[in-house]
Amino acid sequence: MKRIGFRRLAVPSTVSFAVACIYLGCIVLLCRSAIKARHKLETTLLDSVSSAGQKTKHDLFLWKLGNKHRSQIVQVDDEATIDDIGAKDAAKYGSNIFNSSQLLEIKLERLEGWQTKFPEDLDMYRQGILDDTTWSSDLEKHTAEIAPWVWHHRGRADILYEQIQSEEPKTRRDALAEMAQLKIPLNFEPRANASFVVLIRNKELKDFLPTISQLEQRFNHKFHYPYLFLNDKPFSQEFMQKVAASTTSNVTFARIPLDHWSMPDFIDPDQALQARKQMGANHVAYGGSLSYRHMCRFNSGFFYKHPLLQNVDWYWRVEPGVDFYCDIDYDPFLFMQRNNKMYSFVVALEEIEETIPTLWEHTLEYMLKNNVTSDWMSYFANRDGDYNLCHFWSNFEIASLRWLRSDAYEAFFKYLDEAKGFFIERWGDAPVHSLAAGMLLNRKQVHLFNDIGYRHEKFARCPDLSNAGLERRCQCPKDIDNFDNSKGSCLPQWKSLASIEWSNRDSKEALRLVRERRRYAEGLESLIATQRRKWYNIFGNF
Repeated sequence: MKRIGFRRLAVPSTVSFAVACIYLGCIVLLCRSAIKARHKLETTLLDSVSSAGQKTKHDLFLWKLGNKHRSQIVQVDDEATIDDIGAKDAAKYGSNIFNSSQLLEIKLERLEGWQTKFPEDLDMYRQGILDDTTWSSDLEKHTAEIAPWVWHHRGRADILYEQIQSEEPKTRRDALAEMAQLKIPLNFEPRANASFVVLIRNKELKDFLPTISQLEQRFNHKFHYPYLFLNDKPFSQEFMQKVAASTTSNVTFARIPLDHWSMPDFIDPDQALQARKQMGANHVAYGGSLSYRHMCRFNSGFFYKHPLLQNVDWYWRVEPGVDFYCDIDYDPFLFMQRNNKMYSFVVALEEIEETIPTLWEHTLEYMLKNNVTSDWMSYFANRDGDYNLCHFWSNFEIASLRWLRSDAYEAFFKYLDEAKGFFIERWGDAPVHSLAAGMLLNRKQVHLFNDIGYRHEKFARCPDLSNAGLERRCQCPKDIDNFDNSKGSCLPQWKSLASIEWSNRDSKEALRLVRERRRYAEGLESLIATQRRKWYNIFGNF
């Protein structure tokens, strides 16, 4: 077989030497340029860090930023530079340590300033706390009660941001390389005093892991807001380890105080049980569930009282099993803060009427007794004055904790709580938050995040992709049925809503009509029952 060969090109040795020298010179110049660029970035980082000595408001938020706090530093240009610098060095770190297939042991710590030593019998410890009547405040009592079940993991991003402020060049260089490997962009913009809040059970871990993965990819890998996980039961080690390994941000796990997750003394347990049985027999969603009622009451009037949220101003509620369809390349917390927004949502829909038969009536009563007026309460009312069932779906909400902790909101919640509807009926936190916003906030303080794609259960929405940039930022499933335009959506009413004063006269008239319809319905039911007995007697004679 004939061998295929290549003709050898004869080049004089002097020419070869000259070409080699030129190549070598180019390589040297490129290397020097790269070294200068790297040194320039590190010098800029160090100067930026050194020149900013004042700490942010986040220093009050120990569990959020860990034991050492990030200083407030100026913006450094752009995230592409860190990738360029760190790409070569990143190889020494091996595979991503947050890869679930190679899960490392995550270090969980006690919070600084919190109790760290406890007796072996934690149930007895907790009961002793609950039996003690000498506490100076509920906050002090609740802090002591939940302390054994509070665990914290300081996120890798928080550590690396601290390391790039080091005076040691090698520490800075290694931190930059690891940030590149973990795809943590440089972001020195000031952050809001905010947190994700996740009410979740251990058994929901499998549903939550894809959710936090999406949330990190779409938003939080750039902003590194902390997560607070709450549970009425202790979190398992598996849950805490796998969740902490899913983010480079700080995570804290805590138990809910018993006072926040129990039936109050003014509720008759037998009456509440009969109500659950009746609603369950009528196939009302979660009508037979006691735990669901605890959840709704907790989200309506207690989660913002949790000891770990007392120094936090903003929260973003996240639930397991939800999807985020769009990249969020700005900070919604700062948007809310800078534009005087107090409450926000992405989905508005109608509530199940059988769960809230008297909620609207009690709301109108409260408005009348407290002389509450509004510039947009008409959004929730039909033309006949009845509740149209519209509300903002609270499984996604970004809102002000200061507003929820206000005397005005607390007074409204206490009024509803004492009306017993959370247990005798099945009032949800979504209509409670919505009606409270309608009463206590003006129209401009409530915001629709129209550019956020989202799904919870069968309800999904995708933004209008014709808007500039959204087509590039969103990956909505092709078969998605956009609930925004579906029957049962209250978004069209919101978009067409005009500010119309709702006065005491409106509340009084709406309340009169509600009571008149109820009396008519009760009279009609009584008449039907009488007629049924009459017919039963007639047929009984055959």
